[in-house]
Amino acid sequence: MTERLEGNEEVAPGRGAQAEFLVDNDEALAALVNLIAVIGDNEYFLGRRVSEWADAAPLLESATACAAITQDKLGHSRAIYPLLEELPWPKAPTGLQGEVDRARRYSVSFLDEPFPSWSHVVAALALVGPAVNVVLEAVKDSRYEALARRAQRILDEEKLTSAYAEGLVRQICHEERGHRLFQERVDELFTEMLLWFGPEGEEGIEALREEGLVSMGNEEMRQRYLSRVVPLLQECGIEVPVGRNESEGRWEYGELPWNEWNQLQRRLKR
Repeated sequence: MTERLEGNEEVAPGRGAQAEFLVDNDEALAALVNLIAVIGDNEYFLGRRVSEWADAAPLLESATACAAITQDKLGHSRAIYPLLEELPWPKAPTGLQGEVDRARRYSVSFLDEPFPSWSHVVAALALVGPAVNVVLEAVKDSRYEALARRAQRILDEEKLTSAYAEGLVRQICHEERGHRLFQERVDELFTEMLLWFGPEGEEGIEALREEGLVSMGNEEMRQRYLSRVVPLLQECGIEVPVGRNESEGRWEYGELPWNEWNQLQRRLKR
């Protein structure tokens, strides 16, 4: 979602590369490659983390749901990753089949390690999942048709997962201990998810908008995300550092710690 790739991936795109889809704007092409890696990695690692609870969830129903969500998330990543090979950007990030296939990750840091508690699973499904869906909504009408088709299909499949995640939040918050643990997870993750959409006016996203590759800017995506997750959290008594400015029709969240943010990988610096 940033305007250029770095490290071993910082390579000028080959002008003579043959591909079904071409972007003349180098900045937009680099941002598009980055965006696809970000979507793919977050789906992949969310699927991996949920899979580790398929035989350890607190209820048989939850274990069954984890297995189904794992299959969906990993399937989504497998659908997204091949696009990295189709775009004319040499040495683009490779798709993942195993966690150590690539040193650089483009997923939120919350997904780095196996989840030690069920509250981590609920937080990831309730906060990471909706963020990815907002970005998919921003590309479902993209002029890059291969991405648009995949985004729409994933969004259709995500409807049940989104409803299930909302039920998990209500369920875990019903009891005092679960509420306390979930509040701790939200405290850990919420700021990272606000940062995840990037600073308003980010050059890479603006280049993508100008090329008709995404339909929303950074702040529009962040506001849509907040409208999706905050009402549920507040309904369940979870405190979050945001407020609704009704007169302006927007959520307010104060200054974000951009100095702690890795813009290329869309994650907190480690």
